[in-house]
Amino acid sequence: LLRHAASHRPSDPVRGKPVKRTLEEAEDQMLGILDSLTADGCASFATVCKAVSECQSALKGGEFAGDLGWLDRRTQDAQRSKDREKVLKVQVPSCILKVAFDLAIGELGDILCSPLGVHLVQRTA
Repeated sequence: LLRHAASHRPSDPVRGKPVKRTLEEAEDQMLGILDSLTADGCASFATVCKAVSECQSALKGGEFAGDLGWLDRRTQDAQRSKDREKVLKVQVPSCILKVAFDLAIGELGDILCSPLGVHLVQRTA
């Protein structure tokens, strides 16, 4: 996740700093990251997440840096539910869930935008 000044929360919770880049700058930076991950077969995904991600998941150690955890279709359904706060607390934007379920295992998706910022998703299981 790369946040931008117009995103829902324009601050980097990992580094504790405000984010000043524009959406276009975040997209350009993420395209460069996508190119480098594609070139190395996604071998550096966890390392890159730890180095640049502005998502709390980047704080996880080792190979789990950037890992959103186990997602299932009930998570996606709960987000659409009127009582989603009572059913399940979900912090993953629905567009991320859709992409995650559409990817094949091991596949890296294209960049996508949510109210939080610009994302890259790799499905690992």
